[in-house]
Amino acid sequence: MKKLGEYTIIGIDHGYGYIKSANSIIKSGIEEVPIRPPFDEDILELNHRTYVVGQIRSEQLADKTLTEDYYNLTLAAMAKELKHNQIKSAKNVVLSVGLPYSFFSAQKENFHDYLLKKKNLTFCFEGIKYQIELKDVYVYPQGLPVMATEMGKYKGKTLSVADIGSRTIDVITYRRGKPFYDLCFSIDKKGTLDWIDSITKYYLTKYQEAVDEEDIQCIFQKEKVSIEEKKVQFIKDMIKHHVQEVMKLLNAKIDSGNLILCGGGATVVKNYYSRQKQMTIIDDIFCNANGYEVLTYNRLKK
Repeated sequence: MKKLGEYTIIGIDHGYGYIKSANSIIKSGIEEVPIRPPFDEDILELNHRTYVVGQIRSEQLADKTLTEDYYNLTLAAMAKELKHNQIKSAKNVVLSVGLPYSFFSAQKENFHDYLLKKKNLTFCFEGIKYQIELKDVYVYPQGLPVMATEMGKYKGKTLSVADIGSRTIDVITYRRGKPFYDLCFSIDKKGTLDWIDSITKYYLTKYQEAVDEEDIQCIFQKEKVSIEEKKVQFIKDMIKHHVQEVMKLLNAKIDSGNLILCGGGATVVKNYYSRQKQMTIIDDIFCNANGYEVLTYNRLKK
């Protein structure tokens, strides 16, 4: 969260796998429950209805405005950001968000209107009542925040940023300070959740048992799990396969020498790709949310 005069700027990265603010992360899933659980954790209360946030994963729809899921997840993400800053209310809030590059032109206006459909918000999250007055919503292409912060290091050169997300891989390319549209694109359904789906499928075929998504996520990060070592190695081999396939796709289209990787998948590439020295990897999962705030701050300051 950033302050600029009367404005409060909150950046949110609406990922298909996780929704992030500058200081929080929630699994991108929400479900309504008929009776409020006896605990406050992960509970959103809105318009006399109760939701559990972040314990399941919602369907990965290309258009996030088709259900109320991402709207309600946005409220939860804003609440977490306000809590981090030890406040319960905010006025003149400018919400700063992003969309995949290939979806941006078609969905920008709908996403803006979807998030701004109600300007005065009152709801409870995790037992705390929040009051937010939305001023506006600014929508950016995913990957643009990193491009904006890194451009100064590549003056006069071609620079590509690939944001490897849960569903899409979004690539933005600038040549001599201007967007080069032939090298700006999204690759759909090649993100980390698609890797997980493939690993889950082949793990079941090989071992006749299911593997938990959370265990795969831990292995992505090279964390220990309570799975037999040979099975862990099988998962690691599959991760390497998917990472190599993605890097082949990117290297076929863009110059890896001036390539920056970001997004949740960047850490996995860092952990499992042997040629990472040819590129820059930003493994801060909050870089987009923070970057959206910086872009909006600079925009409002003009």
